[in-house]
This record gives sequence, C-alpha cells and structure tokens, in this order.
Amino acid sequence: MFELEKAFSNWREQMLAAGIKSPVPLEELESHLRDEIERQMNLGASSQSAYEMAVKTIGHGDELKKEFKKAGEPLTVRLVKLTGIGCWTVSFMLSLWCLQFLFYQTELAPIILGLIAVATSVLSWRYGCKFLPAIHHESIRAMIGFVCCIGSVVWIQLFILEFLPGLTVHPAGMDVAEGRLLAVVLWACTAMAILSSIGYGLEKAAHERETANP
Repeated sequence: MFELEKAFSNWREQMLAAGIKSPVPLEELESHLRDEIERQMNLGASSQSAYEMAVKTIGHGDELKKEFKKAGEPLTVRLVKLTGIGCWTVSFMLSLWCLQFLFYQTELAPIILGLIAVATSVLSWRYGCKFLPAIHHESIRAMIGFVCCIGSVVWIQLFILEFLPGLTVHPAGMDVAEGRLLAVVLWACTAMAILSSIGYGLEKAAHERETANP
C-alpha cells in the first residue's frame, strides 16, 4: 500500500543523492511538492497518483540540480563561458572551412596533420580541464578566462594579418605547397581553440574539485 510520508522520505533521499543538500531550497521544494499533491488530491486524484504527478511537475533530482547550478552561477562565470564558447566556435568553423580544401591535396602528411589539428580542437574543449589547475577564487578564474579569450582573438588576427602573408611565399621565392599551408592554418585555429577553452576548462576543473571534496 502506498504511504505518502514514506514517499516523501524517499524523495528527500533522492534530492540529497542528486546534490541538493542545502536545507533552505530542499525545504522549499518539499513545500511546493506538498502543495501540488494537495491540489491534485482536491481534484480527485489518489495519494499515489497525486504524488507521481507532483514529482513530475516539480522535476527530478538531476533536473533540479542543473537548474539550481545555473541560477547560482555568477554573471562573470556565465559571461566567460559564453565568450569562450563563441571564440571556440569561430575557431572550429574556420577549421572546418579549411579542412574541406585539405582533402583535395595529394600529399598525405598535411592531411594527417590537419585532421590531428581538428581533433585537438575538439578534445581541448572536452578534456582540457584535466590538465588545468583547480583555482578556488572565481574572480581569478574569470580574469584568466577573459584574458585567454581575448588572446585567442588577438592571436588569430595576428596570424592572418602578419604571419600568413609571409607563409604563402618561400624565402627562396618558391610557392609553399597549398596542403602544407592549410595544415599550418588549421594548427593556428587549434591554438585559438585551446586558448578559448581555458576559461571553460578552469570552471569545470574547479567544479570537479568541489564535487570530489564537498
């Protein structure tokens, strides 16, 4: 037989397991849950049906944890993440644009180097946090993230305006092979991607440290 208070106890355990451990939001959620159950029962639902519908309405533990985390992020943290995502996306789109021309080349080495560059760009965003320190202070992380994002933009502009023209012609007067040039451009985009992902990676590294040592 369904026991409502026992269901509440199980619900609280699920919330704690999901990481919602602060008493205030947990009490508020339980209050909303009870109110919703009462509303459903007044409409004629059984206690079990009312409980199930209320839980579905309010959300499960993992969903609520994500919402609390999003709401609790400082504006600077969100801004660093969005800026990093924007810069990384630009670098990745440039890489994909160059990559399509690389496959028309006959030399195998530039193609392999270009593919490694694109893979490195993707992996830098996904796993870059593994190689970054867990910095405790949010302001320091934000400052480093902004500097890296700005540095990524400055770098790609310098490369395109200053370095790229000098790479198109060999010092001896011979044209540089197009495949090799594309591979160099792809690695320049990879450098931009790595710089862009540092801010996000620092936030992720700090979060993983806090999760491991609550």
